[in-house]
Amino acid sequence: MLVAELVGLLNDAEHYLMGTPDQRLAYLERRAKLLHRLMDATGDESSRYLAQDAEDRAAAARAGAEALAAECGDPHPAPRGP
Repeated sequence: MLVAELVGLLNDAEHYLMGTPDQRLAYLERRAKLLHRLMDATGDESSRYLAQDAEDRAAAARAGAEALAAECGDPHPAPRGP
């Protein structure tokens, strides 16, 4: 299952710049979640910082998107995925 998710994430990376803001945010959140799952599966705690960095970047992107939406009166970003 992890391999299929990884391939899907890599495919989505090719289209990242062409995606909508919601699609880009969902990609960043999926990436963080998958990196944490990979660290759990491999037991490679020395690389956990990579997953945490991805999570921090996704959180910063969400905060920025929410602030911009509030400032411009646009719809807020889609809720976080499962």
